[in-house]
Amino acid sequence: MFGLFKKRSQPKPLRLMAQSAEDVTPIAALIQDAALRGVGLNYDPKARHFMLRMNRFCHEQVTSVPLRAPCVLQIHSVLKVRSRGIDLKRRVQALSVLTMEATPREDGAYELLLTFAGAQGNQLCLEVECLDILLMDLAAPHRAQSVPDHNIED
Repeated sequence: MFGLFKKRSQPKPLRLMAQSAEDVTPIAALIQDAALRGVGLNYDPKARHFMLRMNRFCHEQVTSVPLRAPCVLQIHSVLKVRSRGIDLKRRVQALSVLTMEATPREDGAYELLLTFAGAQGNQLCLEVECLDILLMDLAAPHRAQSVPDHNIED
């Protein structure tokens, strides 16, 4: 599967794990501006597993050509999923990740908040028993059609 990464000029595929709130910060930075469709959101309540399949913008790569890498963000030990502005059953919606934050709760569990671009305040809130998150590249990066722009006018 990762035979595409054998060129010396290609970096190794990302494979990062988060098990604490501090571990979530670098993963959040790597998935900022990731693009996905509703079909890329998958929640299995019986397995207590939530997965996002997306194309992340390769902020960590300093190249003259913008790159995106297909990746998956796996979140385990999910107790509950709430959404605002996102219909988990609508498979054709286009989404772009802005940030991900982990907040500890008094009972020892965590609230994981994923915020997406959009005027509606698009968010997914996952209640997780513990932080068990994996970000994994699925293939070599490919040329991106555009570069994310975060110009915010006052």
